[in-house]
Amino acid sequence: MSHSFDPASASPYYRFVWVDLTANAQASLAESLDGAFDIHRVDEPARVADTIRCRTPAFVCFEFDEPNAQGIDALTRVRRDYPALPVLVIAGRNSMAIAMWALRLRVWDLLIKPVPLRELCRSILALAALTRASDTPSRAAERSVPLPAFEPRERQKTQPAIAYVRANFDGRIALDHVAAICQLSPSQFCRTFRQEHGVSFGQYLLGFRMERACERLAHPGALVKEVAYSVGFNDLSYFTRIFRRQFGVCPSAYQAGARTSPSMAGST
Repeated sequence: MSHSFDPASASPYYRFVWVDLTANAQASLAESLDGAFDIHRVDEPARVADTIRCRTPAFVCFEFDEPNAQGIDALTRVRRDYPALPVLVIAGRNSMAIAMWALRLRVWDLLIKPVPLRELCRSILALAALTRASDTPSRAAERSVPLPAFEPRERQKTQPAIAYVRANFDGRIALDHVAAICQLSPSQFCRTFRQEHGVSFGQYLLGFRMERACERLAHPGALVKEVAYSVGFNDLSYFTRIFRRQFGVCPSAYQAGARTSPSMAGST
């Protein structure tokens, strides 16, 4: 390979975490990069946050074959808790749900398989160059230090809506009421919220409820129906349909996967 070098002496900008969510580790694209970059591979979504704290990577790559609820949850947490850490997502050809989540979370780049090795290396090298060009000691620290849960944000106009959702996501949330809390008309609120957060208020609310549902489904003994009601859904069939659309699996299948992974259940 043309840019092979000793990982031990690699620039820190070529050191990154690869979250391997493929069904067969030997088929992962990371295999084709062996020796070219200093890659730390993780195959358990629940270990991603700890790995970031320990390894302080320049960036993170998530590789999916099929929609993976635990993987999407880990990706969402990384974007929420480490907003300064660039993320590259590689999705399977038929993983539209993954692609939509990646775009919604505003990751640095999204590649759809099959990905030629030259294109993959070009993307990684570009990301490393971008990280190096914009780096400062404080910014490097930001990449591996999670934000406090309630860190003040610059986006002040619709911040009351975020707080309201956190406190009331389990019940009915009316757009008019949330807009009034922010002292905006409904149309002003919708426009401002999208400008400040990159998604519509409805998309944010749905994503927040889905995150809480994943957390609760990971607990032993949780009933899908009770989880649906506890995160603001009154119709179980609608909840199941939305959950499958978001994560590619039904709630019961996600729950079964969480039960087989004690670390996943203990991470929420």
